[in-house]
Order: sequence, then structure tokens, then C-alpha cells
Amino acid sequence: MANNELTNIQNDALTSSILNKHGIDTQLPFSRDIFLMNTMINGAMHVKTIYKQARSLKEGDRVTLRLEPKNKYDEKAILVLDPRDKKLGYIPRVKNEVLYHLMDAGKELFGIVKGGDIGENLDEDDSWIEIYIDVYMRD
Repeated sequence: MANNELTNIQNDALTSSILNKHGIDTQLPFSRDIFLMNTMINGAMHVKTIYKQARSLKEGDRVTLRLEPKNKYDEKAILVLDPRDKKLGYIPRVKNEVLYHLMDAGKELFGIVKGGDIGENLDEDDSWIEIYIDVYMRD
């Protein structure tokens, strides 16, 4: 590959990263999803409608990850939103440092529901709900 071609690819990636950071969806050719981690969603029990939301979730649902820089408890907070864009909770603080920096740099991260107290598995008499997601980066 010539230097000129490599420079063009790097420029395309930088442009896409900047556009994604500002909410403009771009898809580079040959993009792929890279698995980063599995985690439980933190703080779900503080969401008033969590039982209703958890009941409607199923394994394989895609959830949105969004930076929440004005969070008064954690300036690197990453909000987890269900498929209808409703708050489910957060990526645990002990796991959000690297994810935060990737997202702050314009990388697209998302989650896939992997299980827990969701759908038919939800017992509404439980006082605690655990929802697990796999986190991926689109590259």
C-alpha cells in the first residue's frame, strides 16, 4: 500500500471519528464489532420503571451507551439505555475508565443484553435486579 493510500485511510478514519463524536453516524467499509467486556448494569434499582423495562428486555437486545459528563457522582459515567432509549443504569465505575476514553475519542460503543433478570426470568418479588450486557466497540 502506497503512503498516499495509507494517509487517505487515516484521514477517513479521523473524519469518521469526529463525525461520530458529534452524533453523525458513519460507517467505514469493513467495519467490525470488537468484544470488550461483560458487565452487570449498575444502579438499575434506582430506576423507577426498572421492572417494566427489564420484563421487556430479551437476550440479544442492543442497548445504547452514552457518556454523561454532568453526572454529579462520576465525571466518566456511562449511561446504559434500553432499545426504547430509556435509562437502565450505568456501566460500573470500576469498569468505565477505558470505555470512557474510547467514547471520548469518538469510538462507538454499544451493549448486547446477555441475560439476568429479564423477560420471563424476571421475578417481580425480587428486591434486586441484575442485567448483564456484553460491551462492544464498532471499528
